[in-house]
Amino acid sequence: MVTKAGEDPPDLEEKKMSVSIRILVIWAAVLSLALAASVASADAWSWNFESGLGHNAEAIGSASGLVFSTTTPGGNMYYADINSGWYSVTSDNGKVYPDGQYFVSGDVAAYLVNPSDGAKISFAYGKASYFKVGYSSLFNFTLLAYDAAGQLLDQDTGLANTKGQGGTGLRYLEVSCPDIAYVVLHDSGGFWMIDNIETDAPVPEPASLVVLAVGLAALMVRRRRPA
Repeated sequence: MVTKAGEDPPDLEEKKMSVSIRILVIWAAVLSLALAASVASADAWSWNFESGLGHNAEAIGSASGLVFSTTTPGGNMYYADINSGWYSVTSDNGKVYPDGQYFVSGDVAAYLVNPSDGAKISFAYGKASYFKVGYSSLFNFTLLAYDAAGQLLDQDTGLANTKGQGGTGLRYLEVSCPDIAYVVLHDSGGFWMIDNIETDAPVPEPASLVVLAVGLAALMVRRRRPA
């Protein structure tokens, strides 16, 4: 078979394709390993909603492996940026707006638009063995831990906690049990805020995610010989 100038003979083209397929297979294996390694059981770590600074009343969605929703399907939890002046809060950083009834840490906390709903926080990368959260609530506040099948594993309840009720800062609830897939938080239908989450739920490891990103980029690159 006659080939045009600059073109590879058919047998050479087949060999090149075979090599390319092998490279793709190797990269697929590397990416699989990287993905598996990108999630690891973590020691205790914390998250404080401060990434929501400047995003007052925006839905949180997911962050750091935590997925924020509600017990009513399709519901959202929202950032409460106290600098907006929308909330009656006292922060441990010294800020007070306007009469400071509720307590937060830093500049941002979280809340629900519909206080009669329940907040649901799930773990995107695996199960946790404990979960701790600070709260300020008009009524007694409850934290419930569930497994993936929806079975109640543990619970903790705290007293109402606002300035008018004698509170002086965030109070904390904690649940502890293997195989926690998600937690639910609620009071009796009043306004409340949460802040300063602590858990040992698995989180993605940044270094492994870099490897994964590089691998994906490599798979998208195809070398072409000039004509």
